[in-house]
Amino acid sequence: MSAVVAEQHLQTSLCVNRLNEHSVEGGTLMPADPERRALEMRIEHAKSRIVADLNRASELVRGVASRAKRRLGTLAVVSGVLVAGIVVAALFRRNRRRVRIQWR
Repeated sequence: MSAVVAEQHLQTSLCVNRLNEHSVEGGTLMPADPERRALEMRIEHAKSRIVADLNRASELVRGVASRAKRRLGTLAVVSGVLVAGIVVAALFRRNRRRVRIQWR
């Protein structure tokens, strides 16, 4: 028995899974379930609030990262100048402590 024949025996009618096409005459369609429509509106509103909160959090993180980058750059420059000053001071101090011996 072929697959086509087996499939035909399972069908109850020739037009299986056909959508009913009824046109509505008149104006706009009213929602079938007002409670469902209200719930969908609440869900959409919650989604928009979440997106707004995420955008605000993203802006805050970008601002903090920008300030941290600036402060880190300033810290690097100041620490570099400080280390250079310590090295120069150590070299001057070392030169002053040398005992000078003169041979006659």
